[in-house]
Amino acid sequence: MTATVSGFGLSMTVPTGWEAVIYRRPSTPGETTHPVAQAATVAIPAQRGDYGGGIVETLGSTDVFVAFLEFGPQAAGSALFPTTDVVPAVTADSYRPRQLQRTVQGQAGVQRFFTIAGRSFCLYSVIGSVSARVALASAANQLIGSFQVQPLP
Repeated sequence: MTATVSGFGLSMTVPTGWEAVIYRRPSTPGETTHPVAQAATVAIPAQRGDYGGGIVETLGSTDVFVAFLEFGPQAAGSALFPTTDVVPAVTADSYRPRQLQRTVQGQAGVQRFFTIAGRSFCLYSVIGSVSARVALASAANQLIGSFQVQPLP
């Protein structure tokens, strides 16, 4: 059974066997924070990093982690964050061990930067096994394809 998770003008359909959250860290004086959406085929702990620290270390060979990290409006439509009408999918070959924020043996990651609905995002995904990347990329794309973004008011 799938469920929809939403917040901050973001939503995603969560496949059976996945957990997902959408949150925004409280800001400290002088800091601006933006929404983060995370989903994984493993439990998402209360204490975790925006790029999956605390989650990716628990991925087994059949597990997937996906995060959408929003950046500020100044990034929207820039060269790094091209405008698109759809969230970019990932391919099996786009997953690379060197794309990880922190190298974990056997894992691979991918990053995609984009602007949609006037909002800029980094899509970051980690798979538990580079050798199973075809099946795991397909699982990641099931979630990625459901990610929806509403324009900010």
